[in-house]
Amino acid sequence: MDRERAYLVATPFKKRGKGSLKVSDFVFALSLDLKWGPPEKVRALLREAEAEGLVKIEGDIVHATFGEMEVPVGFKPTTEEGILERAIRLVTSQTGMSRKEVISMANERQSSLSGLVDMDAVVLLVARELGLDVSTLAAEVYQNLISKEGG
Repeated sequence: MDRERAYLVATPFKKRGKGSLKVSDFVFALSLDLKWGPPEKVRALLREAEAEGLVKIEGDIVHATFGEMEVPVGFKPTTEEGILERAIRLVTSQTGMSRKEVISMANERQSSLSGLVDMDAVVLLVARELGLDVSTLAAEVYQNLISKEGG
């Protein structure tokens, strides 16, 4: 995990001065307080952070395990719009569906896939099932996958 993402994970703990937080508080802090991304993106970050040993999740509690980490004063994460956001915007703009409807539909589809497929890909799948052209975004996802495998 890169340094910026490690700072991002540490920020909710540092702001509250605690070593443990409810998962919902962690998600709320990054999604709504920092406006970093939608809750699903924050949950994905949390899963990655756990896999890398930065946090430990027990039930609905997240425990910081990253040790002493100083988050720079005034730290603001980059908020470049990812594929998930662009895919959701594609569906909403082309179908007239609300963001909430798209996310709900994607969550249902992801559940039917046993959660084995990333939300980015699920939203692209939903968009394709709705008859939308997702070739540009799909190509970008593919390029990201190839570069991750090679690096």
